[in-house]
Amino acid sequence: MLFGKKEPPSRSELIAEADRARSKGNLKKAIAGYRKALELEPKDPIVHGKLAPLLARVNEPEASLQSFRAAAQGHLDKGFSDKALAVYTQAAETFPAQVNLWQQVVQMYLARGHRADAVRMLLRGRIYLRHKNERREAITLLKEALELDPTLFEPRLDLARLLAKQGQRAEAMALLEPMVGELQGGMLRRVRETMLRISPSPGTWWRWFRAVLLGR
Repeated sequence: MLFGKKEPPSRSELIAEADRARSKGNLKKAIAGYRKALELEPKDPIVHGKLAPLLARVNEPEASLQSFRAAAQGHLDKGFSDKALAVYTQAAETFPAQVNLWQQVVQMYLARGHRADAVRMLLRGRIYLRHKNERREAITLLKEALELDPTLFEPRLDLARLLAKQGQRAEAMALLEPMVGELQGGMLRRVRETMLRISPSPGTWWRWFRAVLLGR
């Protein structure tokens, strides 16, 4: 080695420098540092977990998804299922239209016997999907939530409205009609009102009006 020649930075030094760049908001430098560290250990789940959200912020979605998945798989390979679940949850929230990510989270909860948490995540995913071009994904998540818990009231109304907006009025009405014989009071009136908006006919208008008059 020539006198005075600097040693290349170690992997830990690359990560530390990238961490400092990230804390200062220098995303480009942080990304470069994490990528260099991954050249030395390509499957490191911790580094992939740090890199993935940064790539999403600089509009590199495919690379970001690859790092999210690498991070989750790396944790699973080491037996850290809780960490893998946290990574998949972060990935789903970063890319909410990627339904398969929400489904992955749901399957992990179901594998643990946590049905309520699985339903909660499906409904959480739906909250992110508010644009017209995301209706299909929202419908998918709502249908899966109702399969796990058919008693959900608000999600059923939500699903019916989305189906109607997608031109699937018959399916929307079929979803609501069984509720008429099961509910009373304010909940029944809301179902009637939703049916009226979905299919505004004299029949549905009269049933809604009668329900209002009779208070049921």
